[in-house]
Amino acid sequence: MAIVTVAGDGGGRALVRRRRVNRGGVAAAAACLIASLAFLAFLTGEHQQRPFTVLTGTATVGDHQATVIVAGWAYAIGNGIPWVDQQGVTHEGGWPSCLDPPGRTAPVTFGEVPVTAPDGSSWRQVVWLDCRA
Repeated sequence: MAIVTVAGDGGGRALVRRRRVNRGGVAAAAACLIASLAFLAFLTGEHQQRPFTVLTGTATVGDHQATVIVAGWAYAIGNGIPWVDQQGVTHEGGWPSCLDPPGRTAPVTFGEVPVTAPDGSSWRQVVWLDCRA
C-alpha cells in the first residue's frame, strides 16, 4: 500500500513522492483497537447488576416444603430447584438433603428473583439453594 502526495516544484511541474505504509503497523494498530473495544465491553458487562439476590437465613422444614424468613419476606423453598449439598456437589433437582427430616431448622443460602405476573401480583421466587451455609 502506498500513499501518493503531489507537490509543485515552483516551475509548474508536479513532483510525485511515494511513501510506503507499514502494513504490520496498521495491523498492530487495528488489533490494539479491537482489543481495547473488547476490554471495554467486558468491563461494561462486569458492572451490570446480578439477575438474582443472594440471601442467608434459617429454613423451617415441612414435608417437601421449607420457609425462610429474611427481612420481613417469607421465601418458600419447594422441590425441584438446583441445590448444592454439604460437599459442594450441585444437584439439578430433587429435595435438598439439608432440609430433611421435616420439623427441623437448617441454615441455608439461596438466590431469589423478583417476579411480577401479568395481573400485577408479585413475589420473590427462590431459584437455587446452597446447603453449605
